[in-house]
Amino acid sequence: MDLARLLARELAASIDPYRYLKSLGWEAFEWQRETLDPGIKRLILLCGRQSGKSTAMAALCVHKVKYTPNSLILLFSPTEDQSEELMQKISTLMSQDPEIILVRDSSETKKLLNGSRIKAFSASPKAARGYSDPDIIIFDEAAQVPRELYLTVRPMMTGGKTTLIMLSTPFGKEGFFYDTWHGDDPAWTRVLVKPTDILHEAYPDKYPELDEDLWAAEHRKRGVKAFISPRHQKWFLFEELREMGEQWFRQEYNCEFLNPFNSLFDMTDVDAAFNLGRTERVFSYDMEPETVAACGAFWRE
Repeated sequence: MDLARLLARELAASIDPYRYLKSLGWEAFEWQRETLDPGIKRLILLCGRQSGKSTAMAALCVHKVKYTPNSLILLFSPTEDQSEELMQKISTLMSQDPEIILVRDSSETKKLLNGSRIKAFSASPKAARGYSDPDIIIFDEAAQVPRELYLTVRPMMTGGKTTLIMLSTPFGKEGFFYDTWHGDDPAWTRVLVKPTDILHEAYPDKYPELDEDLWAAEHRKRGVKAFISPRHQKWFLFEELREMGEQWFRQEYNCEFLNPFNSLFDMTDVDAAFNLGRTERVFSYDMEPETVAACGAFWRE
């Protein structure tokens, strides 16, 4: 390869996380390329199990710390084991890049010679305090992260440069992940990834056959980029359905927000009952019109 082409490839990798991942010998799925767009500032990923969401986010993290000296990335997960698993994926990618030099390397902290850091935490609000203006914040398995931790972490973004990312499989109709996914804030890029449909084959009298193109198009109309995961084979999905049962399979693979298995009431009906009759708060004090427009929808009586 001549010098000009080599320099061009290195420049492309320094700008685009997807090009960087490809330079390490990895080929990203189409939906992963969407999530690696460096222009995204708010990203929420709703993915079936083992779709490849952690690998994509690991690539994003490694790209940032390599090409942005003194950058800071914070990872939050429900448990210590889950934090370590994401760190392991980051370690795998780093080990394939001989230009990355680590001066500290543990399951909780990666520190590069250029001053960049990646720190992993479990779901402890107290441990999360003390950091400011990180470049990236990631909530892994966000549907199971306590809201208290999310609210503790958000003020760190005051400086305005932070990219905020949530990725998860559904876990009931509650929590900040559920609220964000169903919210209408246009700042969020929403990406949905689920395996090919098998429920219509297993239960033909209960589920209609899914037209995947129409399904994706309908989601795009609602501002969601929807993809069918290429990782899951049908024989494996049928095996999972037999072992898990219908409801658990719909949650873990079909990305459906379902009521808890022991719930007596549908949480949608409960929320509707509590919200009945509530009205928007009227802003009567002196505020700029832009501020009222941006914040008004979030205030409730």
